[in-house]
Amino acid sequence: MKPKNFLVAGVLFLAPFLALAVTADTRANMQEKRQEFRQNVQEKRQELKADVKARLEAVRKEAQEKHAKLVDESKKKREEFKEKAQTRREELKKKMGEKRAENIEKFFLKMVEKFESAVDRLEKFADRIEARLNKAEDDGKNVIALKNKLAKAREKIIAASSAIAGAKARYEEAIKDSDFKIAFKKVKEVVASLSKTVREAHAALVDVINSIKGLGVEESAAPTETN
Repeated sequence: MKPKNFLVAGVLFLAPFLALAVTADTRANMQEKRQEFRQNVQEKRQELKADVKARLEAVRKEAQEKHAKLVDESKKKREEFKEKAQTRREELKKKMGEKRAENIEKFFLKMVEKFESAVDRLEKFADRIEARLNKAEDDGKNVIALKNKLAKAREKIIAASSAIAGAKARYEEAIKDSDFKIAFKKVKEVVASLSKTVREAHAALVDVINSIKGLGVEESAAPTETN
């Protein structure tokens, strides 16, 4: 056999083995690239999860700071409101008479106490929900959306607390009217507006609770709504 023919025959003989070697090498490269891609995706997911968690933590911290500040302001305003009670009643008696003054003051104070208790219950319930969500997160469950909902519910609760303080100022403005019927109507409007704000906070928290049930995290019944 001529050398040239021998060389061609050798190449033809080795061709399948070379092809197999190239295919194996290509597969190895592809597998390596797939592995690298999966690792990159996993890293991106972890980064995104950490970023979202950090943002939610920032929102939660901001909400806590707002709440702490609001609690301090609320305490001061409660004390101021109590300190003015005697002066306020005396002025009401002069304008409306003792019985009417007692009725309008008693009505408003009773409603305010009712709403303050409701907001306190909502705050405690929100704390319990957060503790459950943290536990679920530690167990490997995705609770990002639920924590976001809870943060929004807390904003509603803060708004309700703020509304209570604002209602007291509006009450003092409403009872400046010497006409008992007009004054009482204004006070009822203040109470109705406050009731709406508290109901919104309650509804937002119930929404979180219903979503938690879908996640499979146990939670007791929602706090009773205050009308």
